[in-house]
Amino acid sequence: MTARRVTAKIGTGQIGTGQIGTGPSVAGETGSGQMTTDVGMPVMLGLRTRRLHVAVTGLLVVYVAVRATAFGDARTPAQWVLEAVAVLGLSVAAHRVLLGDEDPLPSRSTLAVAVVGVASVAAAWWATPLAAGVWVQAGAPLVVFAVVAGLLTLRGRAAAAWTVCGAALAIAVIWSMQRGGTAVAGGQLTVRMVMALLPATLMASLVRPMLRLTGALEERRVQAARSAAVTVATAAERAQRLRRFDDEVRPYLQRVADGAEFDEAAAMRASLVEHNLRDAVRGRGWWSAQTKTSLAAARGAGVAVRVLDDSRTELSADDATVLHTELAATLAAASSGVVTARILPSGREDVAVITVVTADGIIRRVAGRRSGVLVWRSGVSVD
Repeated sequence: MTARRVTAKIGTGQIGTGQIGTGPSVAGETGSGQMTTDVGMPVMLGLRTRRLHVAVTGLLVVYVAVRATAFGDARTPAQWVLEAVAVLGLSVAAHRVLLGDEDPLPSRSTLAVAVVGVASVAAAWWATPLAAGVWVQAGAPLVVFAVVAGLLTLRGRAAAAWTVCGAALAIAVIWSMQRGGTAVAGGQLTVRMVMALLPATLMASLVRPMLRLTGALEERRVQAARSAAVTVATAAERAQRLRRFDDEVRPYLQRVADGAEFDEAAAMRASLVEHNLRDAVRGRGWWSAQTKTSLAAARGAGVAVRVLDDSRTELSADDATVLHTELAATLAAASSGVVTARILPSGREDVAVITVVTADGIIRRVAGRRSGVLVWRSGVSVD
């Protein structure tokens, strides 16, 4: 089962795909008013807070101090080695259970925490001097282990937490009987661990479903916001096209309705208006104030120009600047012939192609990415 994530991306700065018969699109990666949240279950449970990490580290420091100074009798080198292994193992288990955003904790990590935790407790017990008669020293490793088991429960592994609790109980009984104690005395050592694990289990069983429901509700809210944004963007795009039609086309239609005659200059202007409307739809990616002027000048000089956008995605600002600058330079250098500029479908190796056909031959310029940057290169030239 994967982690529950709440992801909301709402952008208001990108509208439209420029394809005939399709509505505008709203992109959530850029644009003003963007809201992006990416929250996993560990974050919602507070397992990523600095205070918790500091508290766990502080607990380990106190544990080391207690174990290093609690015994009056000397310990053998082997017991000190076991003590070091116990400290290292409990530290690894305590911090490993806090790492990662997966929910529940992955099986491999759960197994590692369980095995290392139980082995560390066992090592700490057998590192205790035989003459030690104060049981609080033997219970110190269980305090740290109980915290690890409680965190394991919050990470969605309650069954594993109670399993390691049972394993610790069995080891405590064996350790107690080996030292001349009773099975009941060994079992009493694990009582404090059960007292810590039970509230953690109850909290996890109550809080985790509520957090999952919160995540589901947030995802629905985000989907509703996206749908509303698409509706608003569609209405805005239609209104913009209607205003452009009213400003640029209606005067000519009115002259036709009035029976006015068109001279050559008026016919040229009408043709430019028609091309502008077509470019804004079929070649949206090429459309800008800079290219609009260059397209009008080239067509006015007798150059046949076609701009096509087959990408169905919005260009980034940097990519648009590279494409528009090259198109403007190509149109400025052309005095005759046919110029075709095409943005290729998404997923292609190249991004765009500009082809110039004249009586002298065919020149092709291709735009592709090099180290993540869009650059132009000369394609195949045909004489």
